[in-house]
Amino acid sequence: MAIRTTILPPFTFILYLNFLITSIVPYSQAISSPVSNININGKRKMTVSTIPNNNTITIEENHEKENDDLCLVLPDWVEEMQDSWGTPLRVHEWDDTDSFRSKNGWHGEDLVHARHAPVCVLEYFVQYGNGIAGVSASGGVDTALTGIVHFTKRAESHKGFCHGGSMCSLMDDIIGWCAFLTTGTCLAWSGFTVQVNTQLKKPIRVGSYLLVRARITKVERRKVSVIAELIDPSETDDNSSIHATGEGLVILNKGVLPEEPTA
Repeated sequence: MAIRTTILPPFTFILYLNFLITSIVPYSQAISSPVSNININGKRKMTVSTIPNNNTITIEENHEKENDDLCLVLPDWVEEMQDSWGTPLRVHEWDDTDSFRSKNGWHGEDLVHARHAPVCVLEYFVQYGNGIAGVSASGGVDTALTGIVHFTKRAESHKGFCHGGSMCSLMDDIIGWCAFLTTGTCLAWSGFTVQVNTQLKKPIRVGSYLLVRARITKVERRKVSVIAELIDPSETDDNSSIHATGEGLVILNKGVLPEEPTA
């Protein structure tokens, strides 16, 4: 088998050599440049400095954009209204999102509580009702859950507006978690939503911060009825401030409440 060789003319060889030098030097500079890892709210972010490579700078800019909604500027109504919402609801999987779920059998992040969720519940606050006779001293009817919600650009559908499904997902979430508070304490995943009826009343602009709240209206053995609404407190007109309303039915797991009426 003959091996074919090609001898480049001197001028062509010089051009080829120059091409190799200009290609390798920036690459060697890039891989030898300092790289630092910074922890932002539990999210590792790569920051690369002093790299004369446009692609690498673009990567850095993309990381900035990915984390731009981690430094949030909340509207004034949050501070003004927060004291009336009760106490913050603490759930292990929300406080330790990077490890709790994976260690306890989940396969991914929460749909609306994950750090980069398209529609993200930033915080829930709970006010317990007056309890259930013979069962608990708090909880039951009038137990209320209030949340601050950020509708991010990842929830966009029509240009500049969020997908209606993002509102439906939010209603499902708050109705379920409100029902988990029935006993006067938070029993996470102590039941399952079997029905959610949502009315979408007003579209939501990308980037909006809204208030969502739910309240238990009826407890019948294992069945818990909940109503909810999604509003913009910055709107002065009550009618124009409502973006969605919902009502749902949650069935609690066996043993959470007595299945027979108490005396």
